[in-house]
Amino acid sequence: MSNTDSHAQHPQAIFAALSGFVNDLTLEALPVSVVRRVDLVVMDLIGSTWSVLGGPGARALWRYARTMNPSPEATLWGTPHKVAVAEAATANGALGYEAEFDDGNSLGGHWGSSSIPAILALAQRNGASAAEVVLAIVAAYEVGNRVSRLVAKGLLDRGIHFPGTMGALAAIAGAGRIMRLGRDTLAGALGHAALLPVAPYFPGHVGADTKNLYSGWPNHCGIHFTALAQAGYLGPAGLLEGRDGLASALGWQGKPEELAALALGGLGRNWAISETYFKAYPCCRWLQAPVQGVLDLMASNGLSPFDVADIRVLGPAFLAMYATGEPCTLPIQGKYSLSYCVAAGAVRRALGQAEFDQAALSDPVIAEVSQRVEFGVNAQLEAQFPGRYSTIVELALRDGRRLRSQNVPPWGPDNPPDLDALAGKFMPIMRQACSDALANDWLALFRRGLLADPHLTRFFELLQRSVVD
Repeated sequence: MSNTDSHAQHPQAIFAALSGFVNDLTLEALPVSVVRRVDLVVMDLIGSTWSVLGGPGARALWRYARTMNPSPEATLWGTPHKVAVAEAATANGALGYEAEFDDGNSLGGHWGSSSIPAILALAQRNGASAAEVVLAIVAAYEVGNRVSRLVAKGLLDRGIHFPGTMGALAAIAGAGRIMRLGRDTLAGALGHAALLPVAPYFPGHVGADTKNLYSGWPNHCGIHFTALAQAGYLGPAGLLEGRDGLASALGWQGKPEELAALALGGLGRNWAISETYFKAYPCCRWLQAPVQGVLDLMASNGLSPFDVADIRVLGPAFLAMYATGEPCTLPIQGKYSLSYCVAAGAVRRALGQAEFDQAALSDPVIAEVSQRVEFGVNAQLEAQFPGRYSTIVELALRDGRRLRSQNVPPWGPDNPPDLDALAGKFMPIMRQACSDALANDWLALFRRGLLADPHLTRFFELLQRSVVD
């Protein structure tokens, strides 16, 4: 009998059904490809985090964590220091998201940066096995994605950063698995999701550090909500579908049974972590497709920025929130700006971390080209969204030619990178941040897989050795 059939015959709260799934999950139930995907998402998160270590944001978060609770339980990544699990997970999660280089699920969330730091912090403190960590990560992606995908489109339409709002659901599921909470206790922890934050896009548009906490705070909530439940302080298991409950508050307008069918359909057969996308460029996911388009056109036609008169990007209507055309003076602003990312790609014919440093942000050529980037809604692309997301880039050249490229984001769920391709992103970051030797050691660990390090001894050893000055 499938999980969906069981739910139909024995109705129960959705959070209780998901918690039962998390409790019963075994390695034997996971396809080899799912286990391998866990290795890739952890590797990608480590690289995304190390790409920003040593900067002002990292140092501020490290000061916060060491001041709030210096109990030596879990490592502050990139330092030799340990702090309490909640503070470590908060800081590590925020840093994992700062570069806008971490994985995600389309109209789901950034489950890696939102939950893996909490899972690893608890695993380090509790001595959890690699197998438990793998299961916790799979559970986190599954629970977070199954709930978020029900309401994310509506949140996006209202200018709410749905990964920041929904991230704690993943962290609760993953932390609950590591803490070995029973089904009812974990459902009660998920019931505390009544306290999920509203996460408007505004902090990203103005470049505020708050935006990075959209992944840091879910880890914090995951640890505290599960600890509250473990202590016997529970939220309502029926929170999601209940009258005036979470789904309703977040814009769901269907019937409870419809909500349950969507949330639980295919549970244990379809795996959210297998639908993860990875980022080829360190900017917002929605900007990856137009960046790919302009890079393809510039490279294939041997163009310089001085050949281009105007750039027009066409896409679904929501993309207009990234197309304000306002000047970008801070990295976070640039990473959320359609105009800046497309212009920087056109001028530099690349879009990496260097395109968001102060030299690039103050480059007068990039600034001038960004003023010539326009956005328009394409009715066909709007009709296809969210089932399919793509954008069109049109270049008007000074010699009168017009060039056009339609693109989906690279490294999406339909075209994921393998380990070798992802290593091309990971290794330069780690070599620059720590050393060639440590980068090679990390890559060797991920090639073998987390399960080859049963007690994660080698993993945590590398975590504490990979220190950024």
